[in-house]
Amino acid sequence: MTTTEAKPRLYGDLKPRLHSPFWTGKTRGAEVADLAKKINKPLLPWQELVMNDMCAVDDEGRFVRKSNLLLTARQSGKSHVARMRALAGLFLFDEANILIMSSKMKMSMKSFEMMVQIIEDNEFLRCQLKGGDVAKGVRRANGSERILLENGHMIEVAAATADGVRGFTADFLWLDELGNVTTDAMDAAKSVTLARPNSQRLYTSNAGNAESKVLNTMREKAQYKPPKSFGYYEYSAPENCDVMDRTGWAAANPSLGYLIDEDSIEETIATSDINAVRRETLCQFVTGGVASPWTPGSWEAAVDPNLVMEPGAITMFAFDVDPHTKKSASLVAGQLRDDLSIALSLVMIWEDPVAVDELQIAKDIMEYCITWQPRLVLHDKFVTSAIAHRLKMSGIAVEDCSQNAFYQACASFKEAMDNKRLVHMGQPNLDAQMDNVAPKWNDNGWRIVRRSSLGSVTAPIGLAMIVAELSKPQSYPRVFI
Repeated sequence: MTTTEAKPRLYGDLKPRLHSPFWTGKTRGAEVADLAKKINKPLLPWQELVMNDMCAVDDEGRFVRKSNLLLTARQSGKSHVARMRALAGLFLFDEANILIMSSKMKMSMKSFEMMVQIIEDNEFLRCQLKGGDVAKGVRRANGSERILLENGHMIEVAAATADGVRGFTADFLWLDELGNVTTDAMDAAKSVTLARPNSQRLYTSNAGNAESKVLNTMREKAQYKPPKSFGYYEYSAPENCDVMDRTGWAAANPSLGYLIDEDSIEETIATSDINAVRRETLCQFVTGGVASPWTPGSWEAAVDPNLVMEPGAITMFAFDVDPHTKKSASLVAGQLRDDLSIALSLVMIWEDPVAVDELQIAKDIMEYCITWQPRLVLHDKFVTSAIAHRLKMSGIAVEDCSQNAFYQACASFKEAMDNKRLVHMGQPNLDAQMDNVAPKWNDNGWRIVRRSSLGSVTAPIGLAMIVAELSKPQSYPRVFI
């Protein structure tokens, strides 16, 4: 007789995969956790971890984290974190004005009603309402919804629009569904806390797409040396992981094993669009509304972790600078191998929060050229002409690959990838940029388009140029006798 061992339950990760350095000082998070237990809605371990960091205070009792960004997959309980923080502000932290906003008003109203129900079900909270009565302390009139205490402190609801917060001021702001919030609405929302000395903001969302400008910008800043006043907590699956990789499920769904189970995730993946799965279930940032040009799995199939590229083979370089932000640039390399496949590598990335130094970029490329002796350094003359001119004046062979030539380059890049003529090392920074790519189609074919892409695509642009050039017949040095 045989017995089958039960598969151990998979639990979500406690710590976010990406986060700002955790604060080690004092915190008021335990007060929020105690309140959650008292109303019989305890925080899960991961929620308590985030709350402790978010509610860190300095020696004067002021919040260290002025802004906080919390990202998780859907149905993980991030809204419960926000609701408990709002209730703690009202009943524990002596915050006079708390404002809830969302790109979808019905989401704000859902949380509003849940907090009303919590107050109504708990006498020690209900007695603090205006007149000690829900009828007097809760207002549901369209456009002026609020929970009002006897001392005048309140929670209000507003639409996440530029005009929706006109006249509001708040000690605590919760802005939900940040991925759908416009720049104008975000600018207006941030202003509501400026006049309060110990104010705090919490932004929540799942992963965004190419159109999520506000979220993408904030996430980018969170990952580039954020100040201690910025708390960043991203529960997401690693880039390029298999959608059936259960470790990725745990990384993106911290409430896995508590609120949701593996079977539910597996069923969702089996019945949903792949891009929707990556955004909603794995909290991965994808191009969203613009379909990726790459055949699914083709880039991953080209990985060779043992790949070595050394000077001596036929080599091409390409570089590109993001023309819209000027904050990032990449240098990539390609080599023609004996079997006529093409090896690719990300050589260097330049990043700066203001603007990259083009003089330094030219200097760095020249140093790599001395070692690698590339036959050509490819570029887009409409974007990088100043750098290319410096390289040319130094005796380096540069060549433009723009307009119609770049359309052909993109087609060559994809064709070579689909037919397994490419190989790369699987560099995380390069993989991330390949995930960012969005295409634009016209009568000439397709090309990588910068504005619709999720983030920087300077490396894929350079790779396309290289693959096109190395796909042409190459001349070899020979000695004739």
